[in-house]
Amino acid sequence: MLAEVLKAGYKCQYSELTDERGGTVEFKLSKEDAAKVTLLKRAWDVDEAGVVHRLLEYFESGSGGQVADAPGVAPGMVGVHARYEGFRIAAEFDPESESVTILSGPAEGRYKSPSGAATAVLQAYNPGVAPHRNGWSFWVVDSSGARLQSLRGSKAAKGDN
Repeated sequence: MLAEVLKAGYKCQYSELTDERGGTVEFKLSKEDAAKVTLLKRAWDVDEAGVVHRLLEYFESGSGGQVADAPGVAPGMVGVHARYEGFRIAAEFDPESESVTILSGPAEGRYKSPSGAATAVLQAYNPGVAPHRNGWSFWVVDSSGARLQSLRGSKAAKGDN
């Protein structure tokens, strides 16, 4: 696949990005940059839009690569989010109870588990799909960009270092 990208160049089209007239924004990458995007896609297990999003969060955060917790995250909680159906759903994870509280939107509320919160998001944003998801892989830690699974049972997440 990398050879194909290098031969053909790389044209990215993101339907979520629009210009001032509401049209789709397109941009072209050099072969070298396209190869880097492809490597990041594989390393981070995301699509092109995920690569761009993660890089933008890195530069917007001004925190040396660490993305700051979402505003409004309570002390002792861990800021997490999910991207689903074009929406960014902000939440906070309680390391003690392993509960997730969705901070706003149609699925707003406290859920006993990350999977319960993930199910609520799917039911709220796309009721036509089977709502069962592994919440530990659905939610992303704001400060690291890692899946919530990275904090499962972690003493560091509970502040017991």
